[in-house]
Amino acid sequence: MKIIAICTAVILCASSAAAQRGNHAPRVRPMRPQSQTEVGPRRQALEKNFRQRSEQIVRQKLNLNDDQVTRLRAVSANIGGQRNALVQQERAVRSNLRDEMAKGSSADQSRVAQLMAQARDLQSQRFALQQTEQQQLSSFLTPVQVAQYVGLQAQMRQRMREMQRGQDGNPEPDL
Repeated sequence: MKIIAICTAVILCASSAAAQRGNHAPRVRPMRPQSQTEVGPRRQALEKNFRQRSEQIVRQKLNLNDDQVTRLRAVSANIGGQRNALVQQERAVRSNLRDEMAKGSSADQSRVAQLMAQARDLQSQRFALQQTEQQQLSSFLTPVQVAQYVGLQAQMRQRMREMQRGQDGNPEPDL
């Protein structure tokens, strides 16, 4: 886990340093994923190393064979892309909801209701995606391996969130 934390820190430091080179205004995250040409080669290399090291840790912890690793890679790529899209949509909805709620008593009631409904729908979609992922994983991993994999993913995501909050100076999670 220390190696995952170190790799994550390196990736986050690289992106933070790049943001600080510009000006000292708060960093605004783009709502769309960056294309490969917009991401520097150094960051690409760091991300590649992080993915390889994460895969190596998962392989060892779950005692996976080559076929399982190949299948896990495919499921992760498919589900990961869908998960990232949902996370971005959820972030946009939360941001819009925050903006609307900041208006206080002049907030548009129907807009807030619409945003709350979107948030619920996205949560349901994320839950359904987790179920799909676990079903796909169950086709080539044992129940114990699936549970271990889900646990490792949760640990990595939690650690990344903690590190991001620490770097942004924002100890509070988003809405």
